[in-house]
Amino acid sequence: MTVGERLELAVLTVAGFLTGILTTAFVLATVGGVPFPISALVAGVVNVALLRLAGSYTASAWQYGPIVAWTFVTMLAVLPIFGNGTLVPDWRLLLLLGCGLAAPAVYVSTMRFNDPTGS
Repeated sequence: MTVGERLELAVLTVAGFLTGILTTAFVLATVGGVPFPISALVAGVVNVALLRLAGSYTASAWQYGPIVAWTFVTMLAVLPIFGNGTLVPDWRLLLLLGCGLAAPAVYVSTMRFNDPTGS
């Protein structure tokens, strides 16, 4: 892996971190009085795109850096470090985690199923 590829992988990891901040911030969005957590779907699509881009630079475990950064930020929303309770105290955080982690997991499993040799 060249220095440029490592730098691009680092930028993708920072992008995963920023995606985690934005999707967690907008998971509480409502339309009228109805919860509308569209950021959960956005998280799934963006995480698959980040994983695909990172996989084009390396086939090692470092390709999961953006997903790990996103998960780190999203899990910080669960901890009661921002006051008396969690940042997102209801089912929308579980939906965000489910979509944001399930979509890349399905992508990785289908890629491995289509190419069992790993090359």
